[in-house]
Amino acid sequence: MNVPPVTPEAGPPRRTTLKDIARESGYHITTVSLALREHASIPPQTRARIKEIATRLGYERDPVFHALSRFRQQGSVCAPAPRIAYLENYRPMPDRTRPPYLQMIFDGARRQAQLLGYELEPLMVGEDDHDSRSLARHLRENKITGIVIAGFVPGFAEIALNWDEFAVAKIHSRHTGPDAPTIGNDHIREVRLAFRRLTELGYQRIGMAVGRADEDACGHRHSAGFLMEEASIPPERRVPPLLFPYNSDAVSLGGMIGRWVRRHQIDAVLCNWANIRELLEDDGLQVPNQVACACLCLSDSTPPGLAGIRPHLPLLGERAVSIVVTQLKSGERGIPEFAPSLYVQSVWQDGETAPVRG
Repeated sequence: MNVPPVTPEAGPPRRTTLKDIARESGYHITTVSLALREHASIPPQTRARIKEIATRLGYERDPVFHALSRFRQQGSVCAPAPRIAYLENYRPMPDRTRPPYLQMIFDGARRQAQLLGYELEPLMVGEDDHDSRSLARHLRENKITGIVIAGFVPGFAEIALNWDEFAVAKIHSRHTGPDAPTIGNDHIREVRLAFRRLTELGYQRIGMAVGRADEDACGHRHSAGFLMEEASIPPERRVPPLLFPYNSDAVSLGGMIGRWVRRHQIDAVLCNWANIRELLEDDGLQVPNQVACACLCLSDSTPPGLAGIRPHLPLLGERAVSIVVTQLKSGERGIPEFAPSLYVQSVWQDGETAPVRG
């Protein structure tokens, strides 16, 4: 019995581009673009020939390029701005607002999108929001081909799309696919900078406490930086890092951190939670008299007087949008074979929670 060979299911046809028409017609790509826009500088006969070839090849105008080439008349835009999807899966607060640090990243992304002529559309992925199927349908119906995966939180909803159709960049989110260009804080450098600054201030037993979910999202770069610094100090001064379990709350964390500080006689704590001082004091530890602390993610909303690392959070959003726009303008879609990573450096900020140790 002869069994017919199984052939793989064909993927979506490749979109015909201006380069294809230029190659077929023999004209420069700029001439092709102008002809398809009925520009008066191109002779009618040339325009007709180029349009005939475009029709034969099945060319359809890309909405992104169409919107990019829109012009202004009497001070008003004549075509709507193209959209970039900004995907989030964070655990929403009761009023559906973003945590402050995520809001700063989003604000930077939105400003950069507007500056480059785009509209940023935030879309939530989750049990009560979009799943992969409804998201794909929404993107298709609205002709959205640019995506920023914005700091997906491990343990929450994930997505699976045909990435060959999209220009994509990620903000952190190293735990989830696709392997797209990624923008993030330079967590290794941040931890090393903070460790060294606390050492300069006179602290000898420095511990680091971070969320396990945060470690997964950044590729365990907090731990990498911390272990690099601990390798340079005597073994008796080394403190094992504390990784918070998934879905930890402030009540359980306070006792966990307090026990860890006392057991290892820690005199300074590095933590990426902005309420680290409150957590320590709620467990009966005096800050900074008994233990100093520094936050690895300071923002405008963090309590005053807190020492630590201040990242340029809006710049993360700006860079992610810029990468997607560059891909859209050049006609690039899909995931590159070797996706680059871009790290945005941060600065140290002194504070009363980590004074010079006497």
